[in-house]
Amino acid sequence: MSAVLVAVGAFLLWGLMLGWRPLWFKITFIKWLIRSEVRKVATETFWIHWYGAYSVDPKHLVYWICVQTDKERDRLITDNGLHVRLRAVLDRVNHPASARGHVHIGFESQETVDRDSAGSWHLHWK
Repeated sequence: MSAVLVAVGAFLLWGLMLGWRPLWFKITFIKWLIRSEVRKVATETFWIHWYGAYSVDPKHLVYWICVQTDKERDRLITDNGLHVRLRAVLDRVNHPASARGHVHIGFESQETVDRDSAGSWHLHWK
């Protein structure tokens, strides 16, 4: 656990030196915590993608858990315990309370993107 804290501390210090704002740190830390929760239950490779106009309002924030197959996506969507833990991440990092209910945390698969958007995640999210 102490190695994780040292790594997070070094990351935050590096970010401060580059002039990043604290909200960006929080958003990146949320991504890291989401990854650690999904890693506990995922059965295939996944990645986390996020975007949003959070500098306008912290509620304009979206996280996508991107998996390889529709089957894995559907399994994760129906995992109520995972959903509870993912929403709790926003509480853990003290994301603004007025924004928490608006932050989208969704699931999508490469299979769907290949089928519906010619393999382009950019087009898929447009």
